Amino acid sequence: MLETIIFAEPENADARLAELQLSRQVLIDSPVQANMYLARMTSHHPRLYRYGVMTGETVAALRDFLVPHGWEVRNEGNYELVFNPKLNMGIAVASGNEGTGDRLRIPSNKSEKGPRTAKAVKDNQTADLFPETMPTAPEGIVATDTWILLHHRCGNEIRLELSRPNGFDVTERFVTGWSERILLGTISLDNDPMPMPMPQLPEDDIVVTRKAA
Repeated sequence: MLETIIFAEPENADARLAELQLSRQVLIDSPVQANMYLARMTSHHPRLYRYGVMTGETVAALRDFLVPHGWEVRNEGNYELVFNPKLNMGIAVASGNEGTGDRLRIPSNKSEKGPRTAKAVKDNQTADLFPETMPTAPEGIVATDTWILLHHRCGNEIRLELSRPNGFDVTERFVTGWSERILLGTISLDNDPMPMPMPQLPEDDIVVTRKAA
C-alpha cells in the first residue's frame, strides 16, 4: 500500500483543498450546521435518527453549499455523495473513530460499512496502482474518485478530516488505509446551541363564524 500523504499544516491543507475546488470553511460549516439539529433533539426523536443525524445533516449541508458551485447530488444504491463532475470526485460523509483528526493515528469509520464503500475503496486502489486499467462505463465515465469527510465528536468538540480511502477490511467492514488525509482541525462546541422549544398552540379558542350572505 502506498504511504499516506498527510496535510496537517493549515497552509498545506488549504492549498490541497483549493486543488479539489473546496474550502476549509465549507467543510467545517457543514458539521456545525448538522450539530444544530443534534442539539435540538429530544427524547421523542427515534433512536435510529439520533445515530444518523450528524452524518445525514452534514451531507445535506455540503450539498447546500456546493451544488450552487457546480457540484451534483449522487445517490447510487443509497450511497450518498456530493459529486464534482469536473474532477470526477465524490465526497461521502461518515462518523469516524477516535483516530479522526489525529496525524499520529490511523482513523477509520465508527460503524460498519457496506459493499458500496468497499467498491469505492477498491476503485481508489485501482486508480492508484493501475490507472490505465480503470474500468469505463458505456458512457465513457470512469469510476468515481471517492473521499470521505470523517467527523468525530468527543466531549465538547468535533474533530474533522477529509481523506481518501485506499484500504478496506471486507470481513470487519472498516476502512484500514488512506492515500491522503487533509486534517481540518477541531471545532469547539462550548457555545452549543440550546434546543429549540416546540411551538405552542394559542391558549384561547378561535371561533370561526360564517359570514352572512
